Amino acid sequence: MHPRHLALALATPLLLAACGGSDGDDGTAPPTEPPTAVTCPDATTALTRATVQFNGVEREYFVYAPSNAEALKALDARAIATVVAFHDAGTTPAATAEATCWHRVAEEKGFVALFPTAQGGQWNTAADAARADDAAFVRAALADMRTRYALSTSNMVYATGSGQGGAMAQLMAMRSPVNLPAVASIRGTADAAVFSLPAGELPTTAMSAWVLRDAGALSAKELQQVAYWNRMNGAADGQAQDTADFARTTYASTTNPRHQLTLADFKRAGFAGKALSEQIWNEMFNPVVRFNDDTTVNGSVQVQQNAEQMGLTDTTLEIAGTQRRWLTYVPSNYAALTAGGKTLPLLLSFHGRNGSARWQAQISRWHEVAEARGFIVVYPQGLNATWSTGIAADNPDVPFALGLIEELKRRHAVDATRIVLNGSSQGTAFVNRMAVQYPQLFAAIAPCYSGHLSAASYANAIVRTDIAMPVWQCRGGDELPTEFPGGTAGETAARTFWRETVNGNFGPPQLVVDGRNRIEVWNDGRAEYRWQVTDHVPHFWHPGQALRMWDGMLSRYRRAADGTLSRQ
Repeated sequence: MHPRHLALALATPLLLAACGGSDGDDGTAPPTEPPTAVTCPDATTALTRATVQFNGVEREYFVYAPSNAEALKALDARAIATVVAFHDAGTTPAATAEATCWHRVAEEKGFVALFPTAQGGQWNTAADAARADDAAFVRAALADMRTRYALSTSNMVYATGSGQGGAMAQLMAMRSPVNLPAVASIRGTADAAVFSLPAGELPTTAMSAWVLRDAGALSAKELQQVAYWNRMNGAADGQAQDTADFARTTYASTTNPRHQLTLADFKRAGFAGKALSEQIWNEMFNPVVRFNDDTTVNGSVQVQQNAEQMGLTDTTLEIAGTQRRWLTYVPSNYAALTAGGKTLPLLLSFHGRNGSARWQAQISRWHEVAEARGFIVVYPQGLNATWSTGIAADNPDVPFALGLIEELKRRHAVDATRIVLNGSSQGTAFVNRMAVQYPQLFAAIAPCYSGHLSAASYANAIVRTDIAMPVWQCRGGDELPTEFPGGTAGETAARTFWRETVNGNFGPPQLVVDGRNRIEVWNDGRAEYRWQVTDHVPHFWHPGQALRMWDGMLSRYRRAADGTLSRQ
């Protein structure tokens, strides 16, 4: 907190007392009484009880998944978040669900609500080493729940709670912040002991945080919580804003406004129940996601966007005998760009396993590059949020991709000589699958980030080696071989196949260092090959990668109808 605000926080009660409090008419309307809080007595029957073994002890949690979870997964598997709602001391998950209606909000908004149970009704909010690590227990419960409902391990998690539950929510955000972009505590902050933990137990992480509290002077723990998140967020001076329900002060980073702490003083003491949970979801949780784009700082908090907000058109059509979906972006000046019969390049970007077309757009931002550089982008959606990467000739996704390209040619002014492919993870493996069989269709490919065919796939008769192919491959410096399709053997085979077998590059590469990116460029054979490693990136999209690849390679090549390649 800025020193001026700390001083004001400490001095305000004294100033009010000296001036006779705030009984005088200050010209502001008195706060209105809140409506009767809506509670949900169905909680006991609505929640599903589950257990997980943690440190040799059976621990309990309760969960609510929306009734249309399977349909939601088919539409956008990466959009199904989890809200962890911690109960207060001496209460229960069922009582918390009844009081907050988080399970009802989950049903209406399409996320999972998880209610963990404290041992003996008390959370280990002080992170006492002699007691169970409750943050780690909740991580175990999350992993167990995701297995039960077949959800991605990378889907977003948000933490909330009241009283001691709020203290636990803040502890969770401070000690286990992976894939956790936002926290909202109600009348509770982290225990004083937590702020004294060794630095190694409090990983560096920015956060979108709310501290909801009753009006009055900040307590010592509240001051510590504010100072902690302001330090983590690199926050500037607070900005005040009044709403019907809260008097807010928001401290935000000057470089990323979603790295912020909001102190929200209740203006209506009885504001609670479902309405409060809805406001937390709508204003705090749903608007933000965490990108795992830098392991040194637990990534970054970003604005969550839907397809409409990104300017994407959602299309469903039968292709190759099956109903398929994709998202399309055409530049805003499409009419001018295609005037006089001109055509535009086409880029298809395939999402990873348990991903979605929308999420691929969100992380890659190809549509922003398309707007700036003048080309068409399509994000295909895999059936059951996956792609078939098998080398067999009857691979069902291959005719879909071929049919989709033909459909896009009919709908848009596509330059058939400038079609390029990109993907993430399993989507990258599928890019490899398409390119080894149909290299004559593509001007270049960017199987980036990691995802590969099996090493044995390249011996299949379906694989062609007679057509040169510009290729840009990449991986994160902090990726583990177990995190991507094909693993180390597949990665090695893919690099050798494209660099040497297909493109005939055998000389030493040129090394290009661009910030965290180390790019080796081979260009002594039939076509260019690039291998990139980005420091401090796990199995995730590399920051700025779309523009880097488009300007650096993908925009430069054409593939003639006879399969010959030319460079602009």
